[in-house]
Amino acid sequence: MSNASIRVIAQFAVRLERVDEFIAAARAALLVPTRSERGCLQYDLWQDAADPTRFAMVEAWESEEALAAHLAQPSLRAAVARLTPLAAEPPRVARFRAL
Repeated sequence: MSNASIRVIAQFAVRLERVDEFIAAARAALLVPTRSERGCLQYDLWQDAADPTRFAMVEAWESEEALAAHLAQPSLRAAVARLTPLAAEPPRVARFRAL
């Protein structure tokens, strides 16, 4: 993996009564389609071991261009619209690059 690769960590807080729905929706709407996108190196959903309402999507992309193409996908916008009502607060998204 070159230094041009990008890592993204998106953190989500989900309403307790919607956790199972969030997991199912994230798997169907995000994990499955995104993993087949060009330039996607990793796309995994993690659940906080201490707080089951908190999640992190850990992503690795070959380049900024690959990430930009992902962010432009209509399916991503549809997934965000599907998941937003399940959230307890807005997501926090951070991008990282190797040094």
